[in-house]
Amino acid sequence: MLFSLSGILFPIDLKWYSKLKKPVWTPPSKLFGIVWGVLYVLIALSLSIVQYKVGLKNTSVTYLIIWIINYISNQAFSYFQFKLKRLDLAALDCLIVAVTAVLLIILTIPYSMLAAVLLIPYAVWTIFATYLSFNLYYLNK
Repeated sequence: MLFSLSGILFPIDLKWYSKLKKPVWTPPSKLFGIVWGVLYVLIALSLSIVQYKVGLKNTSVTYLIIWIINYISNQAFSYFQFKLKRLDLAALDCLIVAVTAVLLIILTIPYSMLAAVLLIPYAVWTIFATYLSFNLYYLNK
């Protein structure tokens, strides 16, 4: 699956990550992989439903551009956080992912309400991840 590409190219540096100061409400590291696995399935299902119902070539240019921005920024997060170890860039990137995830829900509604609803957990998680990312940055400046 294309969404797991960044994990292959930029593996998580658990040793480095474990040494970061984290808020007490930070989820356990193992939870991240489980959550992202489920989210990637939901994202793929959402996109598949739109493809099945209307075909991606029949969607708006805005819809496709937001998907592309979301995908690229989603993949870039691991690069910023684990390759460059730039928590500031990772937090900003995470914000882009969250904003585009919310926009995707809105832009998906005309094509399929079910496909839009499937993206809600993604948006909620990325909003939480953005808050966590900014906290990690401020705690580890």
